[in-house]
Amino acid sequence: MRADEKRSKRIYNLCTNIATAVFALCAMALITVGIMEYKNIAVTNQETYKLRTSLSYVATKVRQCDTEGCVELKNVSGTDMLLLYETCGDTVYETAIYWHDGVLREYYHEKGTAFDLRNGFEVLEVSEFTFEREKEGLFRITATDVDGRKESMYLDICSYSR
Repeated sequence: MRADEKRSKRIYNLCTNIATAVFALCAMALITVGIMEYKNIAVTNQETYKLRTSLSYVATKVRQCDTEGCVELKNVSGTDMLLLYETCGDTVYETAIYWHDGVLREYYHEKGTAFDLRNGFEVLEVSEFTFEREKEGLFRITATDVDGRKESMYLDICSYSR
């Protein structure tokens, strides 16, 4: 083999190796970006899931209890609560749904008995959860995640006498 052919073959091999290395680096960079984006999407979906699930949970509880006089929004000891009442025999029970210490909570007890806010069943962690009366028979519930994203839902209390 002549010197020119050897030199030409070396340059060809060098170019091939450089092209392969550039391709491999680009592929690794693309995979890394894809992994980071996937993680961001997964985290965002998880937070959105928590927000929507907390709203759906409260809406379902209200719909299950939506009979006349059984749904009330009240501030108890500085905490806004959604109170749902039901009667079993001669005893009236209430389900208090409220937000305390970063957690949406539920506490089922006999109406009129005191309870500690920390003892409620933990439903879901959300950064903030609010109940607002828009007008008689219409409530707005809002959940906020750790990044400040908010989701709201309006609840029309069907049994409210207009």
